[in-house]
Amino acid sequence: MCLGNLFPSASQLAIIKIEIMLKQNLEYWDISLKNPEPALDESYAFNDIIVEDEELIDKIEKLRNLIITYCMVLEINKNKHEQVLNEVLDKIYEIVSATRNIQYTEFVAFWKTLDLSYSYFTSLSEQDKKLMLRQILENYCIKRKELYDKLGYSNIVVQALYDSGASRKKGKIGINKIMNLIFEKLGEIKKFSDIEELKNTKCGYFLPDGNKTLFNDFIRDYRLSYRFGELYQNKLPDVVLKVAEHFFIIEAKHINEMGGAQDKQIAELISFIDQSEQLANIHIHYIAFLDGIYFNYFINPTQGSKLHQQKEAIESCLRRNRSNFFVNTAGFTNILEDVSEECKIWL
Repeated sequence: MCLGNLFPSASQLAIIKIEIMLKQNLEYWDISLKNPEPALDESYAFNDIIVEDEELIDKIEKLRNLIITYCMVLEINKNKHEQVLNEVLDKIYEIVSATRNIQYTEFVAFWKTLDLSYSYFTSLSEQDKKLMLRQILENYCIKRKELYDKLGYSNIVVQALYDSGASRKKGKIGINKIMNLIFEKLGEIKKFSDIEELKNTKCGYFLPDGNKTLFNDFIRDYRLSYRFGELYQNKLPDVVLKVAEHFFIIEAKHINEMGGAQDKQIAELISFIDQSEQLANIHIHYIAFLDGIYFNYFINPTQGSKLHQQKEAIESCLRRNRSNFFVNTAGFTNILEDVSEECKIWL
């Protein structure tokens, strides 16, 4: 018996076709609603410890001592000791402008009480930075120095401020979560580097933000309208996944809280799935991926509420655009499971 006959040749593989058995888009929406997001998603948990960075802590302690010196000189006589103040200010400027993570200190946290931010500070010229620092220091010496001297200084504050900014570090984590789900269900598929690889490979992906040229070539060569980009200042999607002749263009958001900013993000996702492409031989699917506990509010929203209106808008878009999907983690995982067999044959 010839074992070789049991396996298809390369030429035979070229004509093998497993039909992707995708469900109706409202079914994936229903799967998502029946499988709410967990309160704690380990994908977004992090435990970065910055107080063990000896160089950073050394800079922070020097900064505290310099600020105490500045305040003491200022209190004695500002006019008589202008040169000393300038020298101390220069040293404070050097630390504040050139030390990574220095914004997670009680001094920089105080800036917000003056309606100033560290990001604004970094955008200024050196002269304007020093002027801004001088004004902040004069306020700090009056409003905080004596209080902090009584309470004492602790590097726990540094870690706590860093932890409180964790939500601002979630951007790329969401994309990493999506890619981990893809690799788990589809295997280690190819990452496309150019349009020829994309055209000639049955299963793979690319990240548009890391390869804008490829995304533009993809839009051009496949004649996609991608209206979402026109509406949102050429905003790129997060992931493009190809399985056979199906392209899944994915926009992801992680939302845990309610509010005006969150409403705008939901509106973006709704707009993302309210677009379609009429093309022969290929299938374009726009996927809005929403994880985080905000998604759970869609399960049983109050009649007439903002959430109820958003849910109705999502379902209306899905009915109009049958190729598109609005899913959470469970719904997205189910899509991947349904297309996995097509990928496996080419790996």
